[in-house]
Amino acid sequence: MIDDLRIHLAIIMYLLGCFALMIYNAIIIYRKKRQRNTMARRTESWMTSINKEILTREVIETLSLVHEREIVQRLNRVEDLIAYMNALNHFKQDHKQAHFFNNYMNMLVKSNVFFTLSIDYLEKRNEEKAYFAYFISQYPQAAQTESGVCTNTTNTIVSYINDSDIYCRTNVLKALCKVGDMYGIVNVLQFYSDSNSYVHHKLLAEDLFNFAGDREVLALFLWDNYRTWNFNIVVGVVTFITMFSTAFKTAFLPALKNKSLNAEIRLAIIRYYKKYHHAPAQDTIIGYLGQTDNYAFANQAASALSEYPSHATTSALTIALDSDNWYVRRNAIVSLIALGEYTGGMVDSDLPSTNTEARQLIQYTLEHASEEKV
Repeated sequence: MIDDLRIHLAIIMYLLGCFALMIYNAIIIYRKKRQRNTMARRTESWMTSINKEILTREVIETLSLVHEREIVQRLNRVEDLIAYMNALNHFKQDHKQAHFFNNYMNMLVKSNVFFTLSIDYLEKRNEEKAYFAYFISQYPQAAQTESGVCTNTTNTIVSYINDSDIYCRTNVLKALCKVGDMYGIVNVLQFYSDSNSYVHHKLLAEDLFNFAGDREVLALFLWDNYRTWNFNIVVGVVTFITMFSTAFKTAFLPALKNKSLNAEIRLAIIRYYKKYHHAPAQDTIIGYLGQTDNYAFANQAASALSEYPSHATTSALTIALDSDNWYVRRNAIVSLIALGEYTGGMVDSDLPSTNTEARQLIQYTLEHASEEKV
């Protein structure tokens, strides 16, 4: 009897749990639908407001006081900021209205409303500040003036990184890059370095590559400050420079020769010299090929030397075929093949006849040349 009661009780509890879960899911679905409908109404409201502004202010080419007041009063709520960006995206993607959209953005540049909003968002939560910075990264005109960067706005955005999370800091940096504020970028990188905040060097390089101004000028400005930053930031800067600039061949060489400089920075510079040939760097790279205390150097050097054809390079790479590290041996072989030292056959007078493994690797690499990436 007691067992039957327990079974029935368990069934009832199970059914109650299922019913509660169904109610919960229904509430969630209802709330999401309501949020979507609310967002759709807000977006439609902003589209109407923007469209009216475009049509009535085209000749005057400045935002009306009514529209400026609406922006300041409504966009201090992140929900309206999302709707506003949705409306802008609609006009931006409609090619038939490209002219009107550009006119509106030009009027926005002449306005100072987003400086006021940037101050309002100082008191917001991290996620709200992060979204405001994200909005600026998508529409940098909001933080620009007719003469360039609106430093009042960008300086305020930079202050968002104090006591912030990584999402907010990342969006702030993206915004500054899209706006084109070099000084703001340096301030953020200094904050990253001083606080030992982690940022992946490849992601940092991609953000910097989106800089709205002259990348060469930014690169010079950043490299002038590299001694004050931790190695991770500097690696990101070198990676950024490697993406586009040939102007640092001379500037990087003293850093590469500096054995006390962080290893990751020197490895990044070796990668730079692989992409951009610089004859004076050859001997230094060959020197790194012979390092046995850190095979990462030898590995990168063996790869980079594929761009430095010379008798010294061939000799050094041939010696590297006897390295204790497999990756060094493999990269040395790939570079030798790239330099034309091994073509159709694998027998070569410079290759010791006893180095069977090297011969096998050469043969394999030659046979799969079309599949291999040097």
